[in-house]
Amino acid sequence: MKRLYKRLTAAGLVVVLGMTGMAVMNTAGCGSSGDGVPSTETGETAADEAYRSAPADLTLWYADDSYADFFTEAAVRYYAKTGKKVAVQYQDTIDYLGTIYDKTMQDDAFPDVYLLPGDNLEEAYLYGLVSVNQTNPSENGVLEKAVEAATYEERVLGYPLSYDACVFIYQTDYFTEAPASLQAIIDYSNENEPAENVEYLLEWDVKDAFYDFPFVGNSVTFAKRGSDELDITYDDTLYQQDLEYFDTILASFSIDADQVSEQHIVNNFREGRTLSAILDTDTLWQLDGYDYGLMQMPELSDTLSAATCASTDMIVVNDYTKDSAAAADFAQFVTVGMADELHGLSGHYSVIPSETPDTVEQTALDAYEGAVLMPDSKDAKNFWVTLEETILKYF
Repeated sequence: MKRLYKRLTAAGLVVVLGMTGMAVMNTAGCGSSGDGVPSTETGETAADEAYRSAPADLTLWYADDSYADFFTEAAVRYYAKTGKKVAVQYQDTIDYLGTIYDKTMQDDAFPDVYLLPGDNLEEAYLYGLVSVNQTNPSENGVLEKAVEAATYEERVLGYPLSYDACVFIYQTDYFTEAPASLQAIIDYSNENEPAENVEYLLEWDVKDAFYDFPFVGNSVTFAKRGSDELDITYDDTLYQQDLEYFDTILASFSIDADQVSEQHIVNNFREGRTLSAILDTDTLWQLDGYDYGLMQMPELSDTLSAATCASTDMIVVNDYTKDSAAAADFAQFVTVGMADELHGLSGHYSVIPSETPDTVEQTALDAYEGAVLMPDSKDAKNFWVTLEETILKYF
């Protein structure tokens, strides 16, 4: 599933509302949110040095390297606050959860806490690798949708950290207003000649089901049956209408399935070669310094709606940790105590919204709140694979 790892260098934004979308304009440069005065030429602070030289009390694993700076900073601050060192370890492995299970069963340097995508929560629970979250995330301002994502069998298990959802971006120097639908984009382009350097009317990563879902999401329903069975129901008539419409509009978009990627799309958009794109909220920081329009996913047409999906990353306490109290305390510290630092250090939006979110964050938040959660069921994996295969048949 979708995961293009990225690093944030930080920037400030000023936003200007317009129509149903919004224009975004960058006004600030790079900065650092770390505390302390550098004590060495490498920029290491006294807190960093103390943390580095201390023996580890806990271990955190993660498999998304865009969180590297955030988790490192969180561990340093947690050590300064509690005197407990959390060793932060990035795991570059295909079978991340399986590796956690194997290491845990072998009692071999397994993680006490780990980052987990919400759609893997059921699998982690069935592996026996999840402790119950004894806190009430809602009391800390965590979005209810994120609490839902962290819940299994009516118990909150994970500590929600960040969210990701599809959004729509467009060139404001071409579109005079936010497009109401994809069909409206096609109709507008037939009447308004784009600049000579424009190559694509619309781009999205067609090889990733996360971005393909909006084209069929209005015809699909996910429902749990019992604790670990997922029913996936299709409105067959609507599903066929979606695919037929998808087939008819592809000629207008001319997407190169062999070349397209999230980074490719961002580069094309920034260089003016692409007029509009479907991206995720985790990617918006890459548009810093560029003026563009941002909105939630528009409808497919006047008669066909679009429905997006969303994911939720969370911290999970391993049920086999030898210090459950400390592991739970660190999970709470990372997700709640460091919430204000998350976006600046990783590009991810916290599930605890800013007190006064700018319009970029608000659009991201609205997209998440209005999306369908990726189901936390092993049964869903076949759905995503089938969707990718179905869409790629058209290219």
